Amino acid sequence: MRRHDLAYLRPGCHLTFQCGAIDPVLKGRIAAWISAGHPLVVARQVSDSHQTLLGLTLPAIEGKRRVGCLVDAVDVDRITPPLAISAILDSIPHGLDIPLMALARTIKACDAELGLFGSLAWEILTGKQYRNEHSDVDVICDIHSLKQVPQVLEALKKAAAALPCGLDGEIRFPNGHAVSWKELANIWPSDEAQILVKAPYAVFLSTISTLIGSIDENLADA
Repeated sequence: MRRHDLAYLRPGCHLTFQCGAIDPVLKGRIAAWISAGHPLVVARQVSDSHQTLLGLTLPAIEGKRRVGCLVDAVDVDRITPPLAISAILDSIPHGLDIPLMALARTIKACDAELGLFGSLAWEILTGKQYRNEHSDVDVICDIHSLKQVPQVLEALKKAAAALPCGLDGEIRFPNGHAVSWKELANIWPSDEAQILVKAPYAVFLSTISTLIGSIDENLADA
């Protein structure tokens, strides 16, 4: 289970809000969300908690409110990876479909994995409106070798130039450390340049050399 994975919960499960607030109306809304078969998204976890932290964003008509929930592991029915573009091509709006499919093919050819998250993913998952004319597309790209970084960055740059909107998202290493692909593209391969790292349990600044050093040595040499 990793950040951006989709978590489907057992209807009627017990949940608490991350903020600790008691809101019966919101609790009922989330219960209805789960009963409708909609997933929540795996968030960055709390290191000292025995529960799983999940999040969801409500549709535009409800103000795109972001909600963080804590649930017990036994209430998680199943976990699936972020949406694969090749599997949802018919649901992607015209104008986004061709550049995103080309990106997915290139990433696959690099032996990396590409997933979709954010507002476009929520629209496809729920059938509700989330996007507007200013909305970006968000992707998560999982790599297995440092040699993939230049190839993946080039593919993302090409897709960003072809899309009619912004392309945001992250490149994630096997240890779960993820960085903004745009930030990485601006500084790669400068060893001492700093970048914000989103780890499974923390967020911190790191130099590229330290980031690479934190990855398994076999991966760094691959």
